[in-house]
Amino acid sequence: MNSAPKKRVQLAAAGTAVLALLGATGCSAVNEQATTIQYAASDGIVDSVGPVLLRNILIITSAEGEPGALLGTLFNESDSAVQVRIDGENENSQVTIEANGKYVFEDEVDDDGTLEGISEVPGSLVDLEFTVNSESETIRVPVLDGTLEEYREYVPGGFTPPPAPIEEVVEDEEEL
Repeated sequence: MNSAPKKRVQLAAAGTAVLALLGATGCSAVNEQATTIQYAASDGIVDSVGPVLLRNILIITSAEGEPGALLGTLFNESDSAVQVRIDGENENSQVTIEANGKYVFEDEVDDDGTLEGISEVPGSLVDLEFTVNSESETIRVPVLDGTLEEYREYVPGGFTPPPAPIEEVVEDEEEL
């Protein structure tokens, strides 16, 4: 007679373990998998205009009103070369991307990716108009400075760190 309650406890424990195991492994059956969600994994934007994919597009500048360098990559998904025109508030830039090719702003030694006089402070967004063939779209692009070390080499004119704050010497009134 002692074995019946003991057997019920064992069955209850086994049932609880099975339910816990199913609960732990079955959650992906009803939830979206995080690895299938597309997002901008860096500081720039991800968008597209016509057959051109814009990946990690951002502007690096030293300050408001100073020149800014475009960073990021443009991918041409079409079977023919395309012209991409980028219009900012004060200047424009134009690049050609070969069929099924890419254009990486960081790899270019010419000034195709330099925009004069960025009107916003680092940390804000700037409207840039991207035109591919006859299709055009205005996209808000983040403006950054050389605060992050990985962007310092791209700051037009070089990165100058801000001066260290001057600490005020405050004398204790009791010592006077």
